[in-house]
Amino acid sequence: MMHTTRTFITRIQPRRQNTLIQTPAFQATKCRTFTQTPLTGAHKPPTPRPISHAFDPATLPPPTATAFSFLHPSNLTHPDYQHAITINPPSLKVPWPTSLPCALQSRYWREAEHAATDYLHIIFSSHSNNQPKEKTITTISDAAVSYAINLLPLGNLTRTKLLTRTLVLAFLHDDAADKLTRDRHPHLLIPTHDSPETNTPTNTAFALLSQDILTESPSQGHTLLQDILSWGSTSQRKPPTQDFTSLKSYIPIALEDFGAGLILRTVEFSLNLPSFSPQEWETLRVLRDLCARHMLLTNDLYSYAKEVIAEAGGGEKMFNAVRVVKQSMGVDDGVAKRMVRMVIVNLEGRMDGEYTRLERGHGIISEAGLRYARAMIIAAAGNMFFSATCGRYARVVEGSEL
Repeated sequence: MMHTTRTFITRIQPRRQNTLIQTPAFQATKCRTFTQTPLTGAHKPPTPRPISHAFDPATLPPPTATAFSFLHPSNLTHPDYQHAITINPPSLKVPWPTSLPCALQSRYWREAEHAATDYLHIIFSSHSNNQPKEKTITTISDAAVSYAINLLPLGNLTRTKLLTRTLVLAFLHDDAADKLTRDRHPHLLIPTHDSPETNTPTNTAFALLSQDILTESPSQGHTLLQDILSWGSTSQRKPPTQDFTSLKSYIPIALEDFGAGLILRTVEFSLNLPSFSPQEWETLRVLRDLCARHMLLTNDLYSYAKEVIAEAGGGEKMFNAVRVVKQSMGVDDGVAKRMVRMVIVNLEGRMDGEYTRLERGHGIISEAGLRYARAMIIAAAGNMFFSATCGRYARVVEGSEL
């Protein structure tokens, strides 16, 4: 049985056959090298990727305060947003109980799909004795693509494809790190920091990706790979088992398990930014922490129903903010979910205030630093849209199918 412990990408379950995106049968697919991925979306209008589900796990009136003025659609004409599609979630029947004005999505989602499936086919073709089912490849590809294009919509085509593969690797590693499968899939594991043989055949998935990342940018790529290695080591530890008495005690431990540092590093890599000084990193620290908390609690809120069912079916003990609030406050599921939603909305107010402070020149901040600040907020909006439309979360919720 797969774990239900929530890392930054909750362990996946195979999708049903009536999936939105079909992947050709693995045996019939001829692998391309990464550089041969066709630009299938180059001559198509920039429309959003189709969705099949949408839901709101904690219905509350949407915030009335105007926030995040830079993210209003009328202000998204700058070249910084040339690689993105602007999404108005309510127009797609997606509940949007947030002060974030809209979400962005990479216009390269078709190319990201090809990049994900190519990477998976190359990995598994080198281990023919352990090939997954077609449904598994489709599930992994779909989840990684959806996460990448919604959280990291500002990257160019090359970086979008690389970061999609990074998330494919994270999914593969997350499942292979399961005690029951670790011995069967060592080539899918991210090597640990104390494992020097990072380019041996047993680490095929990481080795293939690392070569392409370093080719794209030796310096930025090295930093990203270090964060991938760090998260890979962390995710192989035993999940927390203690009961938490408050969100204050839960969040610091959960952020590490969630992979918040790696997510924000992928945001940075997507933008091709210059290196920040230690002083500028310190200036950005508060907003980084607020955005990380927002993404963690959003993930917990939307995945809660799925995790409850998985735990009841014999999965691992749930590690989720809604459960922490429910137990520590002595309330039912509905109240606990609404309380977590209120915390998320409160975080948005603080995020908006902190960005406004940075924009007004408080602290050591460059234009590149402001671009990163905006991209982190955009990632939080993308995480909300991803979570609200994620089939893995929504299928257990009645009435979520569009």
